[in-house]
Amino acid sequence: MPEPESKNELELYLRDGNITTIRSPVRLKIVRLLQKNGSATFPEIQEETGLSKSTVSVYLNSLVDGGIVSRVSGEYDRRHKSYVLSAKYIGTLAPSTYSAASWFRELIRNTYTNYDKISYKAMLPHIFRIALAESGISIDPVLKRGGIILGESIVPFIVAETLEDTVANLSEFWARYEFGEMSLKSREPFVLEVKNCYECMTLPKGIPGGCVITTGILDAVFSAHFGSQTEVHEISCLSLGDPSCCFEISMAGEGRV
Repeated sequence: MPEPESKNELELYLRDGNITTIRSPVRLKIVRLLQKNGSATFPEIQEETGLSKSTVSVYLNSLVDGGIVSRVSGEYDRRHKSYVLSAKYIGTLAPSTYSAASWFRELIRNTYTNYDKISYKAMLPHIFRIALAESGISIDPVLKRGGIILGESIVPFIVAETLEDTVANLSEFWARYEFGEMSLKSREPFVLEVKNCYECMTLPKGIPGGCVITTGILDAVFSAHFGSQTEVHEISCLSLGDPSCCFEISMAGEGRV
């Protein structure tokens, strides 16, 4: 018997090799709160959902039983419990009416005759992301994880004692592999700017995620540089019509570096 139609998003979570899906708006609200804050207490979850204690308990118990969420006892008072994600968010499925702009499809057609300006090798990752978007599939967490893996791999060659030297090494890496022209836009807040960004240079507007791979690379590199977990937010992007891509790096949970 076919599943009933739904216009709700479906999020995918991975744990121990098993994939679990979440479609319930309340469960999604809970797990998104945990994604954002890292953890949350029962009262915080109740405030976020606006539901009664008994109803929140039912939803939390179902998430715990499903291996999506875990209860954690307080460090000094074991009676004080909070909730954390115990599964990895890997993507979203959603009904989609998105269709790539006609100019992008024309660009793909013309790439063969304009091979001296742009190549299919350069276009392929963008075509792949557009195919996903047209299918209502977002794998941004997986793409970011790929960026983190790359970033962690180059840390020994990039990270230096000073922030300026680390940025200089990273800029050289970006230029060497034709990812774009990276520079330090501001120190406070700490913002990097990338011009002619490879990751999004031909993406049409409406593609979610922006430069999510770059975000992962920067997260890994600067977490290693500062010796503490950072947060990287893309604050402007070519795919949004901005003149360049800019990334603000801050310490996780502490604000600016």
